[in-house]
Amino acid sequence: MKDKKLSERRIIFSQITSLKDPDIPRLLEVHMLPENLRFIEINEKKYFKYVTKSNNVFYYKIFDEGTLIGSIHCELSGKTMYISLLIFPEYQNKGYGTKTLREVINGNFLLDFEAIEVSINNDNFPSLHLFEKVGFIRTSVDGGLVNYIYSMR
Repeated sequence: MKDKKLSERRIIFSQITSLKDPDIPRLLEVHMLPENLRFIEINEKKYFKYVTKSNNVFYYKIFDEGTLIGSIHCELSGKTMYISLLIFPEYQNKGYGTKTLREVINGNFLLDFEAIEVSINNDNFPSLHLFEKVGFIRTSVDGGLVNYIYSMR
């Protein structure tokens, strides 16, 4: 990354709209890492078709200074956006998850919503901590998932 502090940089979101997107192989590679498969499993043959062809489903690559650092999967239902955030392992614990969520919350995102909801495995302690730190409120525990909401109001 460049010399500018992370807090001074703006995260850029770029939507995947085509199955020919050149970053799909790298994204699949990271999704398939054992540490990520513990929390979310995707069908690599169907997943990107789903996110590029479904209404109200969006998949954004996350860039910092031109470097791909992660992705965010979003599904809109009314004015609620359901998300799944993935920061690549080499960028974790460096503030990128916090920076990304704050960019989304502060309106530097491309979708219109009034609330964000997320469900996190109850043993994914780094993610639980991240969403609580950014201001998400725990709403329930359902099986092995902890549910959070962030209201834009």
